[in-house]
Amino acid sequence: MLLPLGLFAAALAASVFGSMVGLGGGFILVPILRLAFGFAPAEAAGTALALVVANSGAGATTYLLQKRVHVTVGVMLALGGIPGSILGAMISHEISALTFDWLLATFLVVVASDMVLNRHKRAARDETRRITEMKGMSYRASVAVGFLVGIASSLFGIGGGVIVVPTLLYLSELPAHAISATSHFAIVLTSPVGLVTHAFQHDIRLADVLPLVAGGLLGGPIGARLSLRLKSPQLLLFVSAAMFIAAASLVLRHFVRS
Repeated sequence: MLLPLGLFAAALAASVFGSMVGLGGGFILVPILRLAFGFAPAEAAGTALALVVANSGAGATTYLLQKRVHVTVGVMLALGGIPGSILGAMISHEISALTFDWLLATFLVVVASDMVLNRHKRAARDETRRITEMKGMSYRASVAVGFLVGIASSLFGIGGGVIVVPTLLYLSELPAHAISATSHFAIVLTSPVGLVTHAFQHDIRLADVLPLVAGGLLGGPIGARLSLRLKSPQLLLFVSAAMFIAAASLVLRHFVRS
């Protein structure tokens, strides 16, 4: 009984926070599954995608109703993300637990550092214009980024928002709230493909999916609404802080063992 409740609590917290910043919650949940529940890398990635799908689906629905999604950019990201998701799930079987943890930690630190160093520059955006009137990315760039998003999503079980969010901050003029919303929309179109691929590879702990999905469905809309109460700089600081914590937890487990 304690295991399902623990998984539900972890998924709820991850999904609320993930929905607030447009990252799907997987970047918080995967370290928890690795550290607290002893999941193997491929199992953590595959099972966490169940949360990502539920969380991003619930969050994206709320964002669409709020008309904060740049639909064209989201669809183009998904076109590249679908084949990337299949490839990422296949790669997850070819790397060791040590390599998985260090790769994920390094990836999170690089993205988080970039956000901290450039948060003030990126936060100076027009929050008043209609999303449809703002510039997105070129089709080629969107598809290319989407491919990388798909690989990261299925390889690490994180949803890919850690790539989408900083990329849109650099290559578009969308405000932070619209970026979070568009990221969720792209993730919900891409992550189910990775989830199905992991399922065919028997990476998913089916008994643990229900509490994760329940937490994701409940936390997604909560996080989307809470994000309206935070200004862009605050959102960026929340993103970076969570990434540093997740990265540190993944690395420290190997130092403790040694």
